[in-house]
This record gives sequence, C-alpha cells and structure tokens, in this order.
Amino acid sequence: PMLSLYRRAATRECPSLAWNVLAGIGRVETDHNRNRATSSAGARGPMQFMPATWDAFGVDGDGDGVVSITDPADAVPAAARYLCASGGDERTELRQAIWDYNHADWYVELVLEAAARYGQLPTIPPRR
Repeated sequence: PMLSLYRRAATRECPSLAWNVLAGIGRVETDHNRNRATSSAGARGPMQFMPATWDAFGVDGDGDGVVSITDPADAVPAAARYLCASGGDERTELRQAIWDYNHADWYVELVLEAAARYGQLPTIPPRR
C-alpha cells in the first residue's frame, strides 16, 4: 500500500517530484511505516513530521474528513506538498528540498540512495 501512496502523492501533490524520492524518505524515516515511534525531537507518523510542519502542510489525502499525522494516506501527500514547497519539483533544487525536510547532509544522501534503489532518479547536481 505504501508504494501506491508514494506514486499517487507525487502525481497529485507535486507532479514533477519523482515518487521514489517520497519512497526514499519513507524508507529512511520509518522503514515505510514499520517503525511507528515518535522521534526524540518529537516528529511523528510515517513521514516523521514535526507538529508545526504538519500544521502547515498536513492534508486529508484519503478524503475521510480527518487530517492525521499518523495516517500514511495523509502523511505521504503532506510530505509531497512540503517537498514541492521547498523546491523538490525542480531537479536542481531536489537536494536542497530533502535537506530542508531534515537538516543533515547524511540524511540527504541516505534518502537519495534509497530512492535510487526504487527507481531511476534524474541527474541531481551536488549541494552548493
């Protein structure tokens, strides 16, 4: 089910964002919702949103009338919206958008490595 959520969210929320970038984030953050713990920093849900970020980007992805940080059907499209707002829809800004998601160069590399295992990524310039 997570694979279809990544594909649908990329298509609907940020059409030029590669779905496998969302899959890479899902893999790094919670192993595709297998690890349901709240992080030590307070991030929650399958895509590990901080509450303030969730307040800004949370979406009712499945149309059930509830915007839930712990529901993958809501969290995955919210992650796509967040990445798109950070420039993730532009190939040249993808690395920065992932860095904005979690402020660490090692995180960006892990996400891109995981994403590449799920499918072809566009050529991404190095971080400036």
